[in-house]
Amino acid sequence: MTTIGKGVSQGVSNSVSTTREAGSSAEQGNGLEQATSGRLSTGILGLDEILLGGFIPRRTYLLRGGPGCGKTTLGLQFLTTGATRGERCLFITLGESEALIRKNAASVGIDLSHVCFLDLSPNSGFFTEMESYDIFSPAEVEREPTTQKIIEVVEDLKPERVFLDAMTQFRFLSTDAFQFRKQVLSFLRFLVESGATVLFTSEGSESAPDDDLQFMSDGVIHLNSSPEGRTISVGKLRGSDFRSGWHSMRLTGTGMQVFPRLPPQMYQQEYVAESISSGVPEVDEMLHGGLERGTITIITGPSGVGKTTLGLQFMKEAAGRGE
Repeated sequence: MTTIGKGVSQGVSNSVSTTREAGSSAEQGNGLEQATSGRLSTGILGLDEILLGGFIPRRTYLLRGGPGCGKTTLGLQFLTTGATRGERCLFITLGESEALIRKNAASVGIDLSHVCFLDLSPNSGFFTEMESYDIFSPAEVEREPTTQKIIEVVEDLKPERVFLDAMTQFRFLSTDAFQFRKQVLSFLRFLVESGATVLFTSEGSESAPDDDLQFMSDGVIHLNSSPEGRTISVGKLRGSDFRSGWHSMRLTGTGMQVFPRLPPQMYQQEYVAESISSGVPEVDEMLHGGLERGTITIITGPSGVGKTTLGLQFMKEAAGRGE
């Protein structure tokens, strides 16, 4: 691994960790590296299923959700899955430092040794030096060096997967909403035209909503955390269908797991509407021939009246017919 230090410029630290050997021989123990042809695996089997195979390459995808929903975890698994395949992967961080991200990832067993970093988070020097701008606004002063650092790294590394956390930080480098929209659209186009598939997060709030980013991206993934549990939903996926609705999700000691909903229409099959005999003539007579196939029947009663016995009687007869 080679570490290139860019130094400190206008309160922004920039260290880029680059790896020329992406570890193509590395193996991912969870077996998630297999994806549908033409798609990029997210690194999460259940999410790949929801996306019908994974992300469409060279598109941009927005991750939305409150703090602690798992946005960074999803992004890390997206990058490490690409790294295990020998793809060049880049993490651009504007909030947490590279050292902290690597430490947190290691605590849940995510190996970032083959992932490159562009650290644009402010270091302690920004606070201690307390630089001020009297003539130009901070946005005008900070924007150019930040942009130049990104251009240099992307042109040098030519990443195939990029994860940016968080895109809303660029709002503070723009003088108004119009300039922010133009800069984000131009930035995303620059990354895609460089050959990258881009996953980026937002820090939306009531005072600073991220609705504009949803319109600018090719796909939107919503993450939600509540006392009832964690869920994930795909709200948009240009050029592809997907499995809609909210799906269960959990964050474990080894990363994110997603459990897609089981819509009945995916498992329906043709059947003959007929009566199913219980094998007991008296019961069949009471039921006018038996239970109707394709229906749900509840057997109720207090303990010891024979609910299980009656249910097993139907099962025994069905097994005897070869079902």
